[in-house]
Amino acid sequence: MIARRGALLLEILIALSLFVTAGSIILVSTTSMTAALSRSRDRQIASDLAVSKMAALEAGLATAEQLNDTLVSVDLFSEDNSARLNAIPDVPARWRITVETEPSRFSPLTNVTIRILDARAGRAGDEAELAVLHQLIRLNASAPDEFESDPMLDGATVAPLQGNGG
Repeated sequence: MIARRGALLLEILIALSLFVTAGSIILVSTTSMTAALSRSRDRQIASDLAVSKMAALEAGLATAEQLNDTLVSVDLFSEDNSARLNAIPDVPARWRITVETEPSRFSPLTNVTIRILDARAGRAGDEAELAVLHQLIRLNASAPDEFESDPMLDGATVAPLQGNGG
């Protein structure tokens, strides 16, 4: 009878230890998957940010000097479900943008490198690089308001936009 009770107690202890071990393994794997998902989301946001800043350079909306060494925050939880950049209250600046330009062997094009760094590390040298984008683009040396006039449009008039009556 005592041997039977001892065997039952041993079975319960083994089952409990297996349950605790399985729970620990599941908890550790869930934690590591959550961290990997967070890193993946950060890299995706950083690469989107790099592409949008490269497009702004290519369109002439910003210069490399204006974008270089700037801190940017992205609010992913805005009311209209769109990401908003810069000047967001209560959202700390998270990403540092660095822009490097160098002339390319193709005369009108410039080799532009945009790096997105994680600014949460504190010091500028310790920041983790999340995204790098290299592209050959034609940099617009003039200000965005200075466009060449098109002789074809001389004397043309602009009609006001008509509403759709709604």
